[in-house]
Amino acid sequence: MDHNKSAFDSTNVFVFIVRWWKHLFIICAVAAIAAAIFSSPRFITPKFQSTVTMFPATGGSLSRAVLSGAAGRQDFLDYGDVEDAERLLQVLESGNIRDRIVERFHLMAHYEIPEDARFSQTRLTEEYRSNISFRRTQYGAVEVSVRDRDPAMAAAIANELAALADTVQNELRYERAELAYMVAKTQYETFRQQVKQTEDSLRQIMQKGVFDLEGQSAMLTKQLAKDLSADHTEGVRSIEERLDLLGDYGGTYVFNTSYLKNVGEHIIIVQRRYQEAKSDMESFIPFKFVIDSAFEAERKVYPIRWLIVFLSTFAAGFMGVMIIMVYENLQEKGIIRSKATKTTKA
Repeated sequence: MDHNKSAFDSTNVFVFIVRWWKHLFIICAVAAIAAAIFSSPRFITPKFQSTVTMFPATGGSLSRAVLSGAAGRQDFLDYGDVEDAERLLQVLESGNIRDRIVERFHLMAHYEIPEDARFSQTRLTEEYRSNISFRRTQYGAVEVSVRDRDPAMAAAIANELAALADTVQNELRYERAELAYMVAKTQYETFRQQVKQTEDSLRQIMQKGVFDLEGQSAMLTKQLAKDLSADHTEGVRSIEERLDLLGDYGGTYVFNTSYLKNVGEHIIIVQRRYQEAKSDMESFIPFKFVIDSAFEAERKVYPIRWLIVFLSTFAAGFMGVMIIMVYENLQEKGIIRSKATKTTKA
């Protein structure tokens, strides 16, 4: 019965705290002071955070938006969907952008990583990822967060990341647009050359006197019949020469005029494709809408000293309670003897 009562007393929170409050207070106070000291700027470098929030734009073609009417224009100016946001995140997280940020802001020296150190690139990548993060918000926007001990540096990196998102995507798009432009240009120039050759050939035929095959044939045939009935030998000979000329060049004339008519319809389409490809290659398209640009933070976000002190104090107090409870249990079992017991026996 005494043993159960002792066990009940040792687990009673109020009695336990009253009995050991001095020890627990000292433990918590020491932990709080130590946490406050070791979380100070002398031991932990404070960091400031800057954030850029942007919505992705649709991946439409600028030339089609301009040349294809209101429907294309509206689609080009619309916000992007989830796929566009994921694509933008993938670009922001790419090594291409990371290498440009590292080079432009000299992050190897800024993070105090010696270039000749072992695993320097791995350390640089880990530091970069720990300070720079990207995420998609619940509303479909993309958020870029940058932490750094220098608030101006954090804001500059965040804004530069937003700018590079357009630069890199336009560089990738330029490679494909340039290929499409070269194909469209070759096709357009080939059509123009063929049209020019056909026009030159047709011009030569017309200079010989063939300019309206059907009309001329009908007129000459009618005149030939009149000359034959009138027994006009010279007129008949002249008309026959002109009919022979139509016979020699008439087929070429018909072919060239038909070809120009058909090509004239296609060359308009080819020319439009050529203009669109050229516009896509030469234009710089924004792939996002910046909602909030980054600015220099006035207050640090890391470390949160009050949270560190609170958690450290709580953890120290909890461990102190556990250790004291173990100590009391060992005393009850006789494994550890208290000073009072030793004095009584003596």
